[in-house]
Amino acid sequence: MSRISFLLILIIVIASLPVINNWLSNRSQVLNDEYIGERLDNYISRNFDKIIKTLREESIKSSYAARDNAAKGKILQHKNEIFDSIYPYLGNENSNVIAVGFFDYSCGYCKAIKDDVKQLINDGKVKYIFRDTPILGNDSLKAAKSALAVYFIDKGKYFDFHYAALDHKGECSDENILGIVKSIGINENDFNDSMKNNADKIEQMINNSRLLVRNLGVGGTPFLIIGDSLFVGATDLDVLREKVDELSHKQG
Repeated sequence: MSRISFLLILIIVIASLPVINNWLSNRSQVLNDEYIGERLDNYISRNFDKIIKTLREESIKSSYAARDNAAKGKILQHKNEIFDSIYPYLGNENSNVIAVGFFDYSCGYCKAIKDDVKQLINDGKVKYIFRDTPILGNDSLKAAKSALAVYFIDKGKYFDFHYAALDHKGECSDENILGIVKSIGINENDFNDSMKNNADKIEQMINNSRLLVRNLGVGGTPFLIIGDSLFVGATDLDVLREKVDELSHKQG
């Protein structure tokens, strides 16, 4: 039985309680359909807004539950592709709680949550995998390729590029990207060589992340996966921490 059907039955029972109580105290009362219907109508009329609000809230909860269950099924189906440590990662390498963040350097919401993501990593409870997922045009693609080119030169410098690129305001032109590369201490020639020599690997990594976006049915970035849960958009840090703590206690 669905929650909404249960609520409707509960409403009827509550509305009938005065009738039942009256019958128990005065057996001479005739419980006919007309009398019960009248009491029900009176109850619903007095509480109509409350009933509608409750039914609407339960409908929304049911919708969210169905969406979450569908997301969990897709995450389980693509588990190996999602939690792939070939991609850059930070945090507690030995943690059983793994988070994966999909982002685009041109995405305003990705820029907005970068400090929360950094704090989540600094909590020391999670291993956090970064998935460059350029979906907002050519500038996004250039920035993602550049980030991964830096990764193949120096894994630590990747994160310097990552946060600098998210801090950058304006377009990700070749000139701006090269400026970021130089600002984090990467030689221009080394960068160009990495872009050329690792082109196939970089393209494959990006394509795999884009494919996951489609397979998971997510409309855009940012989105995070923590365990078997999907968080779409600029999710509050406390919500993410709560999920990490929940998984830590389960696996602890």
